[in-house]
Parts: sequence; structure tokens; C-alpha cells
Amino acid sequence: MNQINRYGLSRHIPEPIARNIRQRCGFGCVKCGFAIYQYHHFDPSFEHAKEHREDDITLLCPSCHELEKKGLLSARTVERYNDNPACLKRGSSNFLLDLRWSPEVILGNITFVNTPNMIEVFGKSLLIIEGPEDSKTPFSISAVFHDESGKEIATINRNEWRGDAKNWDIKSEGNKVIIREYLRKISLILKINPPNQLIVERLDMLYKGFRIVALEGEPTTFFLPDGKVWFKTDRMNFISNANGIVLQ
Repeated sequence: MNQINRYGLSRHIPEPIARNIRQRCGFGCVKCGFAIYQYHHFDPSFEHAKEHREDDITLLCPSCHELEKKGLLSARTVERYNDNPACLKRGSSNFLLDLRWSPEVILGNITFVNTPNMIEVFGKSLLIIEGPEDSKTPFSISAVFHDESGKEIATINRNEWRGDAKNWDIKSEGNKVIIREYLRKISLILKINPPNQLIVERLDMLYKGFRIVALEGEPTTFFLPDGKVWFKTDRMNFISNANGIVLQ
């Protein structure tokens, strides 16, 4: 793909403009709501664009983008979806995680393998693995993520990711999803390595007074409601346990 058009315009969109586009579109394809997206110049097309104008750029998933490139999705239709994005109508963007085999989940420096109830707070399971119903169905992960203020920002429901369209920013970057609460404040970095690994590279969340702070390779810290450290993990492995970490 040509990275510079005839006017010398690079395909690289400055981050402030790209973020405004993501926010306007609800962090997913404006047509179908898929959370893995590409930036698309629709008025004018990239070949004829002289600058990156955020009002003239939208988000399309790879499949919808391919339809547009093949002439099977018109510019007028793209513009109509851009004016009424799917993610804003449904309230979230979504995609299905490809985690078919017994998943390994890494939270900071904690590794969970074959541990159904990984994180529980006051009886609420925040991170769980469910086994397959039969030999033809995959394992599934469910999770609830909150930000530093305690607001729910994203969920995984039996392998289906849903990112709240009201977030300040959700960025899809390669095999990672990055959620920011505000500029330079990352609430969550999720890395998906199919077919069996999910890595929470960074997390800073508050739930019912408990705060969990995790950074890949660093100790994971659990804070009590009064702000004191409950415990800080060294490297830990939960293998074939019924429960992982339970906060009461």
C-alpha cells in the first residue's frame, strides 16, 4: 500500500486528530461496530486528500474497508454510517477473542492456568475462565474492567469484548487494546495472543473500594479501601486452583 499520496500526504494521522476520530465514531467500525478498525478517508478519498481533516475521516473494520475499496460500499453509504455510527447506537464496540484452548491469563506478574475464578471481590467474579461445553466449543473468558474512579469501562462476556463507547479513548493497536481515562492516564492495556493467552499488561482499576494496580513484569498491588496496601505480589502462579485471589 502506498504510504504517501500524490500530494505528499502520509497515511500517518497525527494522534490528536486520530483520537478525535475514534471518539466521534465510538471506537469501532461505523457500519458494523467491530472494535478492530482502520482509518478511512471518505471525503475526499486518501488519493485526493491534501490534509488529514478529522471530519472527512472515519473508522471501518478491515472487512467493511475491503468492501469500500472494491466498490461494493459507496462513499455516500459510508458517510451515512459516519453520521450515525453503530457503536454509538449500541453503546459499545465489540469483537470476539480467539482463545480456543485452555487459556493462560497473565495479570501483571500473576499467571493463571486452569483456574476458573481468578479474581473475586466481595463475591463478584471479575475475571473467570469457563471450560468448553463439549469438544467442539472453546474455553471462554469473562471479565469486568473499571477505571481508577470505579467506572466500568469494558467487559469480556464469554470471549466477546465490549468497549464502552462513553470512554475517553479506546485504541486498537495490533493485538492490543488500550483504554485511557484521560490524556496520559492508561486504565487498561489488554494483549491477545491466540489461541490461548490473554495478557493484562496494565491495569489501574477501582471496584467497591479495592484498587488493583498491575504492570506486566512488575509486582501487582492490591489496595484496601482506606488506601493501604493489602498485599503486593512477587511472581505468582495459580495452576489448577479453584480460586485465585479473593478480596473480602
